[in-house]
Amino acid sequence: MAALLTSEMGDTDKIVKYIDECRAMDLRVQPPDVNVSAVQFSVAGDTICFGLAAIKNVGEAAMESILATRKQDGPFKSLEDFCARVDLRLVNRRVLESLIKAGAFDSLGLPRAHLMAGVDTALETGQRQQREKAEGQASFFDLLPTPVAAPKAEPIALVAEWDSDQRLEFEKEVLGFYISGHPLARYASMVESFGITSTSEIAAKSAGARVLLFGQVAALKETATKSGSRMAFVTLEDMVGTVEVTVFPEPFKAAAEHLRGRQPVLVRGRIDDADKGRVVLADDIRPLEAALAADGRGAVKSSSEPNAVRVRIRPAGDPRESIAALRTICGNHPGPVPVFVHLLLPAQEVVVRTRGLAVDAAPDLVAELNERFGDGAVTVDHA
Repeated sequence: MAALLTSEMGDTDKIVKYIDECRAMDLRVQPPDVNVSAVQFSVAGDTICFGLAAIKNVGEAAMESILATRKQDGPFKSLEDFCARVDLRLVNRRVLESLIKAGAFDSLGLPRAHLMAGVDTALETGQRQQREKAEGQASFFDLLPTPVAAPKAEPIALVAEWDSDQRLEFEKEVLGFYISGHPLARYASMVESFGITSTSEIAAKSAGARVLLFGQVAALKETATKSGSRMAFVTLEDMVGTVEVTVFPEPFKAAAEHLRGRQPVLVRGRIDDADKGRVVLADDIRPLEAALAADGRGAVKSSSEPNAVRVRIRPAGDPRESIAALRTICGNHPGPVPVFVHLLLPAQEVVVRTRGLAVDAAPDLVAELNERFGDGAVTVDHA
């Protein structure tokens, strides 16, 4: 897996996919580490460690200096020790800040925010020590018969760590993706019953299939149509990748405010094959908070909102065929409303709430289900 990750180091989407596969295999993937990482992805004990080459702004010369210094004199003990030993003509402030944001100094045991606050002091101290060494100025303490620690600059007070979102955003800035977590992970249980299609599943679906996506806006490009109306092209990011979403004037007018922020959103639309590849044409976009409120998990739900779809099936022949048909139809109408299946067996009626299947309880769904299972097979409960 380390070799596979290395081979795809330039493809962010594939890196995210393979890291997800590693986690599914119980393989731990660690952020870069100045005391462990090689240039490429490598194996350290029972973990895969990011390569330094995966960090933006850390050039080849800087990497060579870090690795050569570590090999010659051993692991780095502190940020100040690092700056005193590596070639600061190659490892400059930009490199140092990128290493901190990527988590490459986490093994030193200090918060990333604290390390960032100490960059100036560490660089100044390291530059002074390297300059004195180059000029042949021996420290007074070097002349003593026993080792005595040279005086250090007054340490700065411990700085509290960045909040989770800030920490993850910095990771994405310098790695191109999140490594220690994902800002959408906290919402996973909330949207589990919505029937979400992940970006990794879009390629396998047919053109025209309806999908419900959950993610956050990674990029937004607004433009004007020939008539002067505003529309947008959105890169939507979920926990496994990205997809391009085309938002025409009508849905854009309603959702523009939400698309310009970083709040999680639900996008309902259909798949289309465009000139530049597979995209989703959005019909409706709303913040997750609004969707949860409508589903009864946030604000009080309106009495007109559906809260369950019930499908009564009288199996004829193999009941698995009826269930497969139900799953296909519901999968084409994703939404927040749970589906209950009433199996009308000869001696009893069995009611089952489907797992991982939720729908948009619109008239077209009801009509399609009634057509497949018979008039009156479907009822929609309201709060």
